[in-house]
Amino acid sequence: MAMTGDEIRDIYGRCAAARQRLQEMAVRVTPREKVLEQMKRLGLSMDAEMGQVSEEELAYAFDLAIYTAPPGRSRAIDRVARQHARLPGEGALVLNALTHSWLSIFRVLDRHPEEGLIAEDALLGGEVWLVDQNIAETAPPGTIFASRIGRVWGFCISCGVVATLDEDRLAGVRGVLERGGVAAEELVADTRFATMMWQDGLGFRIG
Repeated sequence: MAMTGDEIRDIYGRCAAARQRLQEMAVRVTPREKVLEQMKRLGLSMDAEMGQVSEEELAYAFDLAIYTAPPGRSRAIDRVARQHARLPGEGALVLNALTHSWLSIFRVLDRHPEEGLIAEDALLGGEVWLVDQNIAETAPPGTIFASRIGRVWGFCISCGVVATLDEDRLAGVRGVLERGGVAAEELVADTRFATMMWQDGLGFRIG
């Protein structure tokens, strides 16, 4: 049976709360040095207490620290998944969504008739039903943005960090794929791609 808008909003609220708890767990198991390293890569000013940046800016560094890792090393989100393999209810579903999330560039196509929006995955192909109150309130049809999203309850949620892009940036990324012979799946999995997208989100566009 199809869910009503109220039911979807209720589920989303619980999923968003679970996402926050799980990502906070992942931050706690991440060495401070790794977060500082990601801040440096992004071009953020920093001190030992990370007190020179806003929470919004710091979220981009936390994303890289949680969801990326050097070859042969585990990601913080995967360590959380191993430690909390028996979470009840939505916790387990959201943890699965986070560990299997993917980063890409999306274009908003339309509002979903019940809640959220329909977006095209502009790099990997296909459409996604994305339920995210912040994105839905600020992204009219045609908006292009980068985000890391995961599937839960038939729809997708974001991992919290979003970078608004433009047609030129999307065309440039597609040009790299066409000229370089790189598969889109390989590009979006590369930490350098995430770093570039988050630099855009911070207003530090490079290249």
